[in-house]
Amino acid sequence: MPPSKEKIPYFTINKIFWKWKLHDGADGCKIVPNIALSMDNPAPPLPIQQKPKVAEPEHTSAAAKRDSLDKMVDDLERAGKALARFQAWLNAPAPPKPAIVKLKKDDSVPSFDIQDIPAAMRKIYLPISATLMERWFSGKLNYSRTSSDESSEVNQDGKPYPSDMYDMSTIKLDWVLRFPRAKRQLDHLINEMIRSPKSRALLYKQLTPYKDCAARLYTDDICGNDLRDLHRRFQFQYSYVDSTLGQKIGTQLDAQLRNNGVPDDLSGALGSFNIYAALGSARFSWDVDSHRTTAEVTGVWVYVKDNYTFTDKSGERSQYLGHWSSDGVIVVPYSAIAAFSNSEYVPYVKYAVASGNSLIKGNVYYPVEKIDFRRWSEIHNRGGDFVIYSDKKYIPISPPIEISL
Repeated sequence: MPPSKEKIPYFTINKIFWKWKLHDGADGCKIVPNIALSMDNPAPPLPIQQKPKVAEPEHTSAAAKRDSLDKMVDDLERAGKALARFQAWLNAPAPPKPAIVKLKKDDSVPSFDIQDIPAAMRKIYLPISATLMERWFSGKLNYSRTSSDESSEVNQDGKPYPSDMYDMSTIKLDWVLRFPRAKRQLDHLINEMIRSPKSRALLYKQLTPYKDCAARLYTDDICGNDLRDLHRRFQFQYSYVDSTLGQKIGTQLDAQLRNNGVPDDLSGALGSFNIYAALGSARFSWDVDSHRTTAEVTGVWVYVKDNYTFTDKSGERSQYLGHWSSDGVIVVPYSAIAAFSNSEYVPYVKYAVASGNSLIKGNVYYPVEKIDFRRWSEIHNRGGDFVIYSDKKYIPISPPIEISL
């Protein structure tokens, strides 16, 4: 641990140019000893299951209505009492002024709870990331014990993920494709990958059971709007979009990546994820010469699927997610040399640090790792890992992909 009075370098986000800005020398930060990220705030309430509204029965009085004269007398009595109360208020003496209490100055460092990170995310323009993290905090306990279980969507109890652990509405494909790296991977998927030998082999298996059923095949006639079912039955290829939030923090400080290494809302929300292609439509015809059915794939569905989890890779140390405060995120490498190591696991200062007066809220930044979210889960018995699906988009394929069945 460096001396607490020593200034150490750190990086902030320049929100105008969206680049990392180095603060070093006298402009560096200092370690704040003996404090840690809080996990004391109670977990948010579980999402309320909407219940159908039941119409309240109309109340009918069994007593007969009083006649109009009795009602008028009661109204006059109420008005008289109200006038008497108003007159008493006018004649009452003025209340004594409250004594001025001089508040004692609090010299403690303002705490920062792990559940405050979503609010900090919104300050640095990561609203979708914040929404997904809030969903994780508010969910019931749900996680996979192994990477194999995570791929199979099996939770800690050995059961399939519950239906409420699937988010089918937050992520929109059009939003994802606004980010150039995602659009490049979609183009690569459509222009090249769906025509690969591996893709053709999977399409052969998917199309063969339907070759004698009809001249045309539309998978939405089979799966309807059930994207999970479409994925299970007809997904045949995917393209990988790289860079998790932690990976960007680990590699973005390399000199060659300085201009594009700052985490954006896509890396904060989805990190590394896949854009999938599933069979959309095909037509069948009989080839007289080969005496075989020929299938032509004329369209595919594309969509995003990702697991939202804070599980680290087995056998590896927990991934650093930056130093966080109510004002956002900074990166505090252990040294300037470490900052430019171009490694996914940059050695970082594992202590809270202050940029300025440590008694001012937002000036103290706390180190956060993936494992901190798992610790929070153990404390509160909450935190729901979930699966994200975007909406799907149909893309016609020209020329069609021809496959002999």
